[in-house]
Amino acid sequence: MSITPVLLVHYGDDWIRGSERCLLDLLAHLDRRRFAPLLWCNSPLLAEEAVRLGVMVLVEPFSLLLGWQAPRFDLVAHRQRCLRARQLLREHQIAVVHANSAAPCQWLADVCQGLQVPLVCHLHARYQPRDRFSLQVHKANVLIGVSQPVLAPWYQDGCDPERLIHVANGVDPVRLDQGEPWLVREQLGLSPASFVLATIGSLIPRKGMDLLLRSLAELLRSGQDAHLLVIGSGPERNALEALAGELGVLQQVHFLGERADSAAILRGGVDLLVSGAREEVFGLTLAEAGMLGLPVSAYRVGGIPEVVDDGVTGLLAEPQDWVQMTHQWQRLADPQLRQQMGLAGQLRARQYFTVSRYTEKVMSIWSNLYAGQWAQAGRQPYGAIAAWIWQRLLAIGRAYLIRLRAGKQPTGSANMANKEQP
Repeated sequence: MSITPVLLVHYGDDWIRGSERCLLDLLAHLDRRRFAPLLWCNSPLLAEEAVRLGVMVLVEPFSLLLGWQAPRFDLVAHRQRCLRARQLLREHQIAVVHANSAAPCQWLADVCQGLQVPLVCHLHARYQPRDRFSLQVHKANVLIGVSQPVLAPWYQDGCDPERLIHVANGVDPVRLDQGEPWLVREQLGLSPASFVLATIGSLIPRKGMDLLLRSLAELLRSGQDAHLLVIGSGPERNALEALAGELGVLQQVHFLGERADSAAILRGGVDLLVSGAREEVFGLTLAEAGMLGLPVSAYRVGGIPEVVDDGVTGLLAEPQDWVQMTHQWQRLADPQLRQQMGLAGQLRARQYFTVSRYTEKVMSIWSNLYAGQWAQAGRQPYGAIAAWIWQRLLAIGRAYLIRLRAGKQPTGSANMANKEQP
């Protein structure tokens, strides 16, 4: 059996979060008898982790045309990335290219089409029309979405449904079981009877940590002895600490920062994993909690209902309804209910969210691409682009007219207003 060379391309911040973790798990469980991976990325931290897995890695700076960060119009850099991509594909005789987000498609799509190398775009987020069109994702041969909400906009853009494939993220139970449990109650000096909740995520508004603090305050007012562990870092930490102080829960909230041993913490006596996310396309930590036998509490947003079976493996509240979430936490303070939901969550995770299932699906897509399936690359949806531009122009025009009318006041009314002033 010949080995197929695959180029995996990742563009992102220098951290290990959801999409980076999924990429590393894919590399760790890849069948090296079938595929030879080469990782091209802009993250030294991701590169370091990949090298530990025995993967050949190239680390280089990336930027985007029309991106959200400067430089936004560096045509020279874009041209250089296209030439570099062409060089790598030829030098390493790449048979399949796998972009781990939409961004790399901007410089990969035309190069792959020109060299007739199939391109896979792995979508871990929802993209606005501006990004969907400017990143040239529609030109990929196949789009993988981690949930149906991720794929929905691409259906609306008119993509061929056969090229849109749902592959749920996978969880590696071996990785989750590494290391000794971090005994929460001993480490933090908590009572054995305390109800311990934990949340994992970046401290940014989208993750809704502020909503969790409000639910905790309400729970404490009901007389429940509870503590919340916040595992993660981000720019909102100072604001969240201030909010915890205003709500009177600072002593019951434990900001643990970024932790590589987050799974060990969950195994160390946490009773419930909670998420306050205002938007979440999948919820990898929720799937990990299920694999560890923990029930979860979250909001019914994005792809979370695909991960959490409401009423079976956890409880879902309506978006941003922190009062309803508090009531659900009161229900989940019952150890018997938590045990029942935790066992159900573990069964669900082992059935739908294993890393082996995830890896095999991705490798199957690569094999089918190499064999000629989806040989015809996609096309830019010019009709959808034109419709979007027209809607944007109408919105800008309406906003301009509103400002114009607001700035024009009848002469008589203006004079009367001036006379009434003291």
